[in-house]
Amino acid sequence: MSRIDDNTFFADFNSLAGLKNQAQKDPNAALKDVAKQFESIFINMIFKNMRDANEAIGGGLFDSSQTKQYTEMMHSQMAQSMANSGGIGFADALIRQFEGKGSGLQGAAAQSDTDVLQRMALLDSGSANLVAKQAAERMAERVVKDAQQTTPTMKAADVAFQSPDSFVETLWPHAQQAGEKLGVDPRAILAQAALETGWGKYPMAKGDGSPSYNLFGIKADQRWSGERALVNTLEFRGGIAQQEKAAFRAYDSFAQSFDDYADFLQSSERYKDALMAGDNAAMFAAYLQKGGYATDPDYADKISNILSSKWFKALF
Repeated sequence: MSRIDDNTFFADFNSLAGLKNQAQKDPNAALKDVAKQFESIFINMIFKNMRDANEAIGGGLFDSSQTKQYTEMMHSQMAQSMANSGGIGFADALIRQFEGKGSGLQGAAAQSDTDVLQRMALLDSGSANLVAKQAAERMAERVVKDAQQTTPTMKAADVAFQSPDSFVETLWPHAQQAGEKLGVDPRAILAQAALETGWGKYPMAKGDGSPSYNLFGIKADQRWSGERALVNTLEFRGGIAQQEKAAFRAYDSFAQSFDDYADFLQSSERYKDALMAGDNAAMFAAYLQKGGYATDPDYADKISNILSSKWFKALF
């Protein structure tokens, strides 16, 4: 792993015009390799300005001359790797201009390549350093922006309910709407959600940690085209409980979870008896289990136990 010092960097910037002449004289020259190397030097200079900025604000707790040296070496290798894998487009611009392909581009794009390369060829060491510094700042801003876009603004724990009271109070209106749509007791629907989520204390999370809002443990099979949450689940096989990993449907809100739950039951022939239970919440739960909604042999009984709790008795 070779290091690139400032002098080499500036020397290569000032030799840009000579590089173009050499390529024109020798059509068989490894132009792509030369262009990539030149781009790696520029990217490495960006990294150097990032390191300088970091030192200016105090550096890290474990910084030392050894760590700084290895960081330099790592950045040098990263610069080379970035240039080889596409870089920031500078090498492509060099190749187009050196091979005379810039004229084949649409006007604005061709002129842009030409202008950039001509300006870079005339830069002195101080100006080159300024360009690299500005590029480093823009790269840092883009990294922060990308991180903000990819990092979930909300975690599954943020939507967890702290008590059965808050769970019932918040979700009861949604259960009523779903119950009206299905023609069944909304208490049975909310009791099932309480069973599936531990009264909302254990919300299911997606891979990035954001909430899936899945209240009813509906799995994501071939009929589901939306987002998924791959999590561990407890299934009963032959009456024996075992841990399995499965994909579940993910939603944008609890309201969406209730809506999809209602659609899920209405679209399946297996649950037609459950939908005939009307206001008999216990019968609704029993027919859900009979239809194969869950593998837990005590699923219906657990829903009935929740229905007999003080929080549900207070609903009517």
